Amino acid sequence: MGEAPCNLLEVEMALDRVEAQLAPELRSHMRAFAQAYATGAPTPAAPDIAGRASTASIGRRALAHPELALRGATLLRVVAPIVIERDAAVASARAAEPTWDNYLVLSRARNAVAHARFGRSAIEILHRLNGAADAGDASAVPEPIAGWNAVGTPLSDRALEEIWDVLDHRYDVIHRPEVVRSDIARPRMFIEDAGSCGTVVIPRTIDTPAKRFAVLHELGHAVLDLSSTYQWSRVYDEAVASLVARLMEVEGELPAGWYSSHAAPARARRTELARWLAAVERDVFATEGATRPPPFERVPWALWHDPAAQAAYVAAESLADRIAARLEGGAPRRIADDLAVDAIGADCAIVI
Repeated sequence: MGEAPCNLLEVEMALDRVEAQLAPELRSHMRAFAQAYATGAPTPAAPDIAGRASTASIGRRALAHPELALRGATLLRVVAPIVIERDAAVASARAAEPTWDNYLVLSRARNAVAHARFGRSAIEILHRLNGAADAGDASAVPEPIAGWNAVGTPLSDRALEEIWDVLDHRYDVIHRPEVVRSDIARPRMFIEDAGSCGTVVIPRTIDTPAKRFAVLHELGHAVLDLSSTYQWSRVYDEAVASLVARLMEVEGELPAGWYSSHAAPARARRTELARWLAAVERDVFATEGATRPPPFERVPWALWHDPAAQAAYVAAESLADRIAARLEGGAPRRIADDLAVDAIGADCAIVI
């Protein structure tokens, strides 16, 4: 048969074994993660197999074979961040106080393990897996939007049912997530099994435009991730979440209580802020020393705990613009079907 087919078979068998073990463990992990998040309990550790260097190695070997490239990219999207964050030096640096000096130490630690395991910087690895690229520079840190956090009449439970009726009509939603109300947690979607089940954590009281946006954004993740078994890159996932959340920007698009005149300016501000933070992060990772003054006294949670995500948010807004233009005026249809070809093509082209 020759060396190449033999290698292909070996990698495929290794992928089969890892995927078979990882899938049920991830389902249990995400279910426990959602419950812990909603109640403020300690976050459960990711499955051991997801943090093994050997698991990441199987994903990288799969990328070399066109027949397995998509599965390799999917596996790496899950395990590469865990491999980096589970490294002892990274974990120790992340446990420190989130000052800018300590952020430089944390970034160096992330780079060291990324270079050792993948031969590239951490931000380059994560950008490729997220589907993002350099977000460019923002001219200044945007000012807060007045009224965005103003407290008003809380949404009723009926309002949540009504919003799902709207999303069903627009996007042909297949499954709805389990809804968990929390007194302490910000909205967040947890996918336990792509295409079938997940949990969305939302505040018990939704009484500001910012909270309404956050809930809609997380429901947008459900619209995409529970309508397809595909493991979407972060840019696609965030683009659909943005697309759904934009419904609150147009009066009359949603039932009473959801619209806000502050929503569109707030989205523009979030995008520019993400661009600013992405540039700060890029400079730190690329030069291991910031080349611009930090915009905040302390390092934002997102930079500390969610590396390389800011550029993905910026790219997602541009992608959401393109998706909206393609869907405009058309009949309701499942959005995952509309995006699959482009997303799969991008994933098959990932090189790590």
